[in-house]
Amino acid sequence: MERICAACYIRVSTEDQTEYSPEAQRHALDRYAQQHNMTILPEHVYIDAGISGRRAETRPAFMSMIAAAKLKPPPFSAILVHKFDRFARNREDSIVYKSMLRRQCGVQVISITEHLEDDRMSLILEAMLEAMAEYYSINLGDEVRKGMTEKARRGELQTVPPFGYRVRDNTLVPIPQEAAAVQEIFRQFLAGVSMVAIARWTQRLGILTHRGNPMDTRQIKYILGNPVYIGMLRWRPAKGEPDAPPLIVPSGHPPLISQETFDAAGLLLQTNADRHGKHARPAGERKHWLAGLVRCAQCGGGLIFSQPHYLKCGRYAKGRCTVSQHTPAKRLEEAILAQLQSDAACQCDFSIDVSPSVSSPSQAALSQELAATEKKLQRLREAFLCGAESLEEYKAAKLALIEQADCLRHAIQSGKEPADKDTELLRARIQHALLSLRDPESGTEEKYRAASCVLERCTWSKGDKRITILYRLAL
Repeated sequence: MERICAACYIRVSTEDQTEYSPEAQRHALDRYAQQHNMTILPEHVYIDAGISGRRAETRPAFMSMIAAAKLKPPPFSAILVHKFDRFARNREDSIVYKSMLRRQCGVQVISITEHLEDDRMSLILEAMLEAMAEYYSINLGDEVRKGMTEKARRGELQTVPPFGYRVRDNTLVPIPQEAAAVQEIFRQFLAGVSMVAIARWTQRLGILTHRGNPMDTRQIKYILGNPVYIGMLRWRPAKGEPDAPPLIVPSGHPPLISQETFDAAGLLLQTNADRHGKHARPAGERKHWLAGLVRCAQCGGGLIFSQPHYLKCGRYAKGRCTVSQHTPAKRLEEAILAQLQSDAACQCDFSIDVSPSVSSPSQAALSQELAATEKKLQRLREAFLCGAESLEEYKAAKLALIEQADCLRHAIQSGKEPADKDTELLRARIQHALLSLRDPESGTEEKYRAASCVLERCTWSKGDKRITILYRLAL
C-alpha cells in the first residue's frame, strides 16, 4: 500500500496543560502516522506555541500550512492534529478552512484522538466538537477578564510600571529622578508651556521612556491624564466594550502630585481639545503632492503641509525633531521641478551609487526578495477581493509586481543580479513624470504617484538650502 504524505499541526496556548505540550503532541502524531501508513514530512511540521486558537490570522504557522496546502499539487493529502480544537477554537474558521482544504485542495483534517467516520452522524459530532471548543475559548476569556477586573477592583498592579515608578513587592515605588520630571511636566503645562515645548525639554535632558525612547507629545499627554500620579490605578475595559468607563481605584503607592494639580491639568487638556478639535483630513486627501514625499534632512521624517502654504517637518510638530525645515511649499515645488527638468534634458550620465546591501545579492537574498514579492502579490489579491483596491489600481500594481518577480527569477536562474535601467530610460521616465507634475489639470494624488515613480528619496535642508534627490533606477 502506498504511504500517504501528511503534515501535522501543533498548537499550544498559555493555558494548556502539560499533556498538550508540543513534544507530547508530536509524539502522539508520529505514533498515529506509523500505525496508519502515513509519512509526516519534516518540512511540513507546523507549530504555533503560546498562541490562542481564537483567530486563524494571528497564527503564522497555521497560515503557512494553509498556503502550502494551496500549492498545485499539494505536498500532502492530510493534516494531523491531536484534537480538533488544536486546529481552531472558532467555528467560523474551522468550517471555512476545513471546507476549503477538502474541496479545493483535496486535503483532509484528521484528529487522532477524536475518531470520526465518513457518515452523517459524524457531521453532527464534528459540529458539536467545534461548538464545544469555541464555548471553552469564550468562557476561558470571560473568566480571565473577570479575574483581572477583580484584581483591578482591589487595586492590584497588572501592568508594567508607568514612567516615574518602579515595582517593588508588587507595589509602585517612585524613581526620584523620574518623579521630579513628572512634577516638572505638570508645572510647565499649567504655566502655559505647550506639550511640544515640554517634549523638547525632556529630549534636551536625555529623559527616556521605560521603553528607551525619547518622549513626544503623546507621552506628555498620557502623563498629564494618568491618575496613577495621584495614587490611583486605572483599568480599562475589554476591547469589546468601548463604551464602558475605565475602572479607577485607590492604590497603596505614593502619589507624585496633588489632586488639585491633576484636576487643573485635566481641565486645561479638555479646554485645549474643545478649542482646537480634530483636524484630520479625509483618507486619500493629500494637501500637497510633496507632503510625505520630501523628508527632513535632520531626522528623516516626512514634511507635512501647514496652513496657509508652508511645508515643515512632521516630527518637529510633535516635538521629536529640533529643526522645523519651515519653507514655502511653492518655492520648494519650483526648485524640485527645475531640477527634474534639468536632469531630464541633461545629456551627461548620472552618477549612480548602488547600496552595498543590494549591489551583489546572494542567491539566498534574491530568493528572500522573490518570496517577499510573491507575498505582496498575494496580499494585493486579497485587498482587491475585499474591495480595498479598484480594478485599475489592482491591474497596475499586479503588473509591476509580476515583472519584478520575473526579473528576480531570471536572476536566480542565471546567477546574476537584475540589470539596472540605463540613464536614457531614466530620463524618459522623469520627462513622463513632469508631464503630470506640470499639468494644471492633474490632481494632488496623481502628482504624488507620478513623482513617487521616479523619486527614491528627496530630502530638504533649510540650513544650507540644499535639496538632495535620489532617483529610482527601476519601477
